[in-house]
Amino acid sequence: MASIPKTDVAQAIAALYRTEWGRIVAILIRLVGDFDVAEEAAQAAFTAAVNQWESDGIPDRPRAWII
Repeated sequence: MASIPKTDVAQAIAALYRTEWGRIVAILIRLVGDFDVAEEAAQAAFTAAVNQWESDGIPDRPRAWII
């Protein structure tokens, strides 16, 4: 599979962060029961997304991928 341009991935991640960060952390808090753990997990997922999405493409449901 061809890699996706870094600028496309960066724009997708930035847009997801702006629009979905609160929802993502809220869902993770409900799942793990701890704000700090949820926030760290979300940060780690966004970091992983940068690397993964450059090689595999941006998923159809990026918020679900992050969660």
